[in-house]
Amino acid sequence: MEERNLTERESLNLIATMIKNSKRNVKQNAGGPTLIWGYATVITSILIQLGWYFINESWVMYGWFLIPVIGGIGMSIWSKKDKPVLVKTFLDSVISYIWIVFGISAGIVSLTAFIYSLPILYFISIMMSAGIVLTGFVCNFKPYIYCGAVGVLLSFLCLVTPINYVILIFAGIFFITMIIPGHIANAQSRTQVAEIAMSDRSK
Repeated sequence: MEERNLTERESLNLIATMIKNSKRNVKQNAGGPTLIWGYATVITSILIQLGWYFINESWVMYGWFLIPVIGGIGMSIWSKKDKPVLVKTFLDSVISYIWIVFGISAGIVSLTAFIYSLPILYFISIMMSAGIVLTGFVCNFKPYIYCGAVGVLLSFLCLVTPINYVILIFAGIFFITMIIPGHIANAQSRTQVAEIAMSDRSK
């Protein structure tokens, strides 16, 4: 069967639909992982800050490995929850690739910091904030764009803040870039689901 070329208007409508679907997918599915990794990072940061304050031993820094443990457990529980079945678009795949690249890069940088002296909190915070910004641009979700941009700017504080307080700055950055927009995404998702349910009942 001969394929029909799309008109310019049809192409624009298709792109608009893809963006709309991806934005909806982010609200309904990405809010969970954002909150899980955001809280895992903030909780771990606070525990390490307390450990550093009361114990003041370098081995406390190995507590950073709690992030993948807490995050992994959280993602395992979240993945088993019933979620809306959504049509996956190309933009959803782009978002997945973005986080695969940033996740692997963050892991490599983190391991390297145990060998060489690096401003690791700066690198991780700016990479994760940039990932949030890119996710927001791809799916046109403004809370991610704005909160991620704030995180990118605040990341530079990790370079100038005294070591006794830099971990708290790091935790604050993740609270702004992941926890706040994650809750916004979940709230909008619940509102959207409620509106759809009311619409179905009114038919």
